[in-house]
Amino acid sequence: MENKYYLAIEEKPNNYFPIDLRNLKIFHNRMTTSLEEIDALTLNFTKQEILEAIKEANLLDVQKTMPLVVIYYENKYTRKIEALTKEKKYDMWKLLDEKYQDKVFVNKIVNFLNHKIDDTKLEKLKVSRDKEEFLQVLGNLPYFMQRKLYLYLYG
Repeated sequence: MENKYYLAIEEKPNNYFPIDLRNLKIFHNRMTTSLEEIDALTLNFTKQEILEAIKEANLLDVQKTMPLVVIYYENKYTRKIEALTKEKKYDMWKLLDEKYQDKVFVNKIVNFLNHKIDDTKLEKLKVSRDKEEFLQVLGNLPYFMQRKLYLYLYG
């Protein structure tokens, strides 16, 4: 079963206001519960632009300090991850391409992925000297795992 993700404002710690994307003019009535699609939409705007769109739609009285997050449900709990915006844009692949032979960097990735991927793939990452093989292992991870890896490395 595919997880559903929702753009939300964290009004208070662990108190989330999910945003119906169809109500925001900047998203042109698009509705999705896919993390990859939400990221594709939000990466085109700054956090401030998204907050202004929420205000304009009269959905919530938002403050600049309120976190913009993506929420999802896991094991009967609401979980959150930071929403990606223009300010939070990244090119993880470029950095991975540059640092694939840096043992400290690779070790950080291996530590993060330990017990999250199968041991064969983990071992491939540890010993890989071939850039294509290294990037292929990471490229075959589910999008959610890639995004969590990004936030772990750069968050």
